Amino acid sequence: MARWALMMENPPGPGAWHLFELMATVDGTHDEAVERFAEFVRLYRPKHPRYPVRMRRYRTADGWMVIGDGSSGGSFPYRFSISELEWDSGPITY
Repeated sequence: MARWALMMENPPGPGAWHLFELMATVDGTHDEAVERFAEFVRLYRPKHPRYPVRMRRYRTADGWMVIGDGSSGGSFPYRFSISELEWDSGPITY
């Protein structure tokens, strides 16, 4: 059994202080992770565009791409990728 992570790459622009964000994790097979994450991505509502006039979701080789077109122009791409945890140094201790 493997641990999988769903990572989201934020669109560039104001407020995008970090490029990638860990959205969810799941333990299981790759197919199980794809199934769980597909539902997550389907239900995800990005902060931008604030007033979307069109949303598109594409399936890619390693995840999904969600692109929202705003009412005042501009497109906001969000890339979701699935990654397998290969190594972990252990729990964080403070």
